[in-house]
Formats: sequence, C-alpha cells, structure tokens
Amino acid sequence: MLCPFPPTVGSSSPWGPIQHLTPLGPDAVAVSTASHGGIRVSLTALARIPEPLHATAYSGAGWFEEDCDWAIPYLALGLDAFEPDAARAAEVWAAAVHTVRRYHPQHAAALGADGDAEGRPHG
Repeated sequence: MLCPFPPTVGSSSPWGPIQHLTPLGPDAVAVSTASHGGIRVSLTALARIPEPLHATAYSGAGWFEEDCDWAIPYLALGLDAFEPDAARAAEVWAAAVHTVRRYHPQHAAALGADGDAEGRPHG
C-alpha cells in the first residue's frame, strides 16, 4: 500500500486507521492504530534501506511493523540521531540491534548490527 508521506491521523495503514503519529526524523514516522502499528518511511528513505529488506513477511511498501521489523529502518536510516537525548538514543539503538539479530540475523551486517551491542549508537 503506497500512501503519501507523511501519513496523517485518520489515514490508512496496514493495521487500520492511524490514531497517533510520532516523527522519527525527516523521512520516518511511528504510527499507531487501535490494534498495532509500526514505522512508515518516505520513498526516498526506502531507497536507502538495503533492497532485500524492503519487504518482509510482515512489512512492505515503506511500512515496517512494530514487533519484528521496526529496527530495519531505525538502523538503516540512523534514526538514533533524532532521539531527544543520548541516553535514549543508546537504549533504542541497542534494542534495534537485538531485534535485528533475533528476527533478521542474515541482514545484521548490512544494518550495522553485527558488532558491539552495548547500546552505543553508530556513526
């Protein structure tokens, strides 16, 4: 489902109508619905994500679900740089590394999740 970016409250997502949006940088937003959610990225941002990860069993077309796939755009796009402080950036980056290692281990190296997972943001 290709939709305009950024989405708006009330617009469609793979999980139903969007109830809440949280910007994660200029090309990504977290969306939540009554039942689920995830991350929506712009087409420009999607082009910066390794092609084999554009679609998974749960995600596609710039939508990345919140349980297994949110970490793909988070790491690929360096979204830790947009966190409000360094402590939160380190915490969420470490969680993203853990998530990728668990659900997408074959792509960990491409996402920078194959080294130190002590919560240190990349770059």
